Amino acid sequence: MTLPEINWVSEGDAAVELLRALVQADSSNPPGNTAGAAVIAAEQLRAAGCEPEILEAAPGHVNVVARLRGDGDEPPLLLNAHLDVVPAEPHAWTYQPFAAQIADGYVWGRGTVDMKNMAAMSLAVFRMLADAGGPRRRDVIFVGVADEEAGCTNGSAWMVAEHAEKVRAGFALGEVGGFTMQVGNSVVYPVQVAEKGVCWLKATARGPAGHGSIPREDNAIVTLARFLHRVGRRKLPVHRSGAVDRFIASVADRQSQPGRTILPWLLNDRVSPLVGRVIPDRSVARTLEALVRNTVSPTMLGGGTVTNVIPSVAEAHLDGRIAIGSTAEELVAEVAALAGDSIELEIVRTHEPHEAPADTELFRTIGDVVGEHHPGAVAVPSVTPGFTDSHYWSKMGAVCYGFSPVRLAAHDPPFAQLFHAADERIPVEGFKAGLRMLADVVFRFVR
Repeated sequence: MTLPEINWVSEGDAAVELLRALVQADSSNPPGNTAGAAVIAAEQLRAAGCEPEILEAAPGHVNVVARLRGDGDEPPLLLNAHLDVVPAEPHAWTYQPFAAQIADGYVWGRGTVDMKNMAAMSLAVFRMLADAGGPRRRDVIFVGVADEEAGCTNGSAWMVAEHAEKVRAGFALGEVGGFTMQVGNSVVYPVQVAEKGVCWLKATARGPAGHGSIPREDNAIVTLARFLHRVGRRKLPVHRSGAVDRFIASVADRQSQPGRTILPWLLNDRVSPLVGRVIPDRSVARTLEALVRNTVSPTMLGGGTVTNVIPSVAEAHLDGRIAIGSTAEELVAEVAALAGDSIELEIVRTHEPHEAPADTELFRTIGDVVGEHHPGAVAVPSVTPGFTDSHYWSKMGAVCYGFSPVRLAAHDPPFAQLFHAADERIPVEGFKAGLRMLADVVFRFVR
């Protein structure tokens, strides 16, 4: 089904203004108040002829959901976006992070990339689909959720636990993917089909308390520091999986030599750490290295209360990410081997990785649309080292893809580096091109 006649100039301009309004509704998490953004989304859904439900999981943590009915022949499609964003430090920004300033061809602001862009596009497409009328072979659901940036407790996790029938779907489109990448001689649009799991840990070192003027070799802080040094230097073992193998192969196939030969060595446990050193772009190298193994990053430290007292306890929190094909138990065992007997490890939070098939009608539709809108470009299944709301949608049986399309030009900054960064921004024309791509995918898949 091709797209109906649509005035893309006015639709694109309206979607940009919707994105700006969503960005201006500061939903920094913490505290995670998404009420303002949810109200804006609800207004758009009413404009589509639907009566949205606004569901508050906790004070200020507001979710919004609406359904556009089809004939029910096929499982529903869920368009999803989280409405919360990470905090921003204004002094580090060129423009105020919640002003949604348009300058130099970009909309600047927190959430323009992660991921109010997808919220704005999805709401616009939802209304276009309603305006077009005609038969629809499946329902389309829009959900904007709270709390993704803090673990999803009052967002997708709560929706699945408390309101599953409102969001149950056969397929879901959300983050992370759909932005242009130059890979060797090819232009690709990565479509997330899998994501790593989470295993957050607390590491505790203990030792005798004492006066700071008399150093001790069993100082709890020193013991903890030695452990963290080992964590920082050691690469954990490689874990193979179909999704990661296919992604690495897809990237390698589009490289010239020697990259075409070297990249698959990332999957070889003995030489994998060496491969990362020869990839010129360190950002790319770090991402690829993280995909093939369990990782652990120290993120918080605590110990002591005054300068002149050696504390009896020192603690560190570690962000562990579970490789596809591995488990939380394996990650803990790998970290425990670095900890030895001097460090206590406690699991704070965990959920397993997940993977979706790429041999579906929806993925093929995405591939067709990418090739038609951007001749010569291809959609490739990809894996993300982070976690998203798709973890919870997939628990209900949804096939989840990360596809929030943005067409990038050669002069645009690397898109993946803008997530959670100062000066987060999205190109206006690239966003509008992405809107057309998303609309085309949804119309073909639904009508």
